[in-house]
Amino acid sequence: MLDPDRALDELARASKLPGVRGIYMGTNIDNHDLDDPLFEPIFTRIETLGLPVFLHPLAPIVGGSRLQPFFLNRLVAYPFDTTIAACHLIFGGVMDRHPNLLFVLPHAGGVLPNLIGRLDHGWNAIPAAKHSAQIPSAYLHRFMYDTIAHSKPMMEFIISQVGVERIMMGSDYCFAVGYDRPVEVVEQLHLSSEQRKMILGGTAAKILKI
Repeated sequence: MLDPDRALDELARASKLPGVRGIYMGTNIDNHDLDDPLFEPIFTRIETLGLPVFLHPLAPIVGGSRLQPFFLNRLVAYPFDTTIAACHLIFGGVMDRHPNLLFVLPHAGGVLPNLIGRLDHGWNAIPAAKHSAQIPSAYLHRFMYDTIAHSKPMMEFIISQVGVERIMMGSDYCFAVGYDRPVEVVEQLHLSSEQRKMILGGTAAKILKI
């Protein structure tokens, strides 16, 4: 990612491999946030290829030594790192410059859906925050979200905010904070049978073109 020419070569190679249906990318790249101009040609090529991008925190993650005790780096820092990456994509104009680029957020979007009112207020009240073409909440429907919320009420709230068509089942395998029975988590949600089918595989099949 820090050498765009080589990254473009790798995209050209990997995108032709059998079974490749998307891109995995860190929420930051060696302390470079995703709105760094260095990544623009890479995002342009990914958009042209029509491949969805799954984001996941990679070191260095937010928080530093304060989040080392109690496994807080996984419990707290990962969801916040996901949120920070999404905010850079929004406020940094990446979503505006690449209207057909699809990002999938882990950890049910981190805390993005919960903070969206604060982000909208900041966008309206603070000139330095007003870089995107629309208020931040307008971009909630540009992301996809997994089901790793570990809370039925919270997951149902997220669905109410972004729409069931933006949700795909996640497991967080093979980590300690993952789900042992991710299908059961979806089955417990207050949804129609058709909506459950979408989350359990229908939506993923659609965006992965399988």
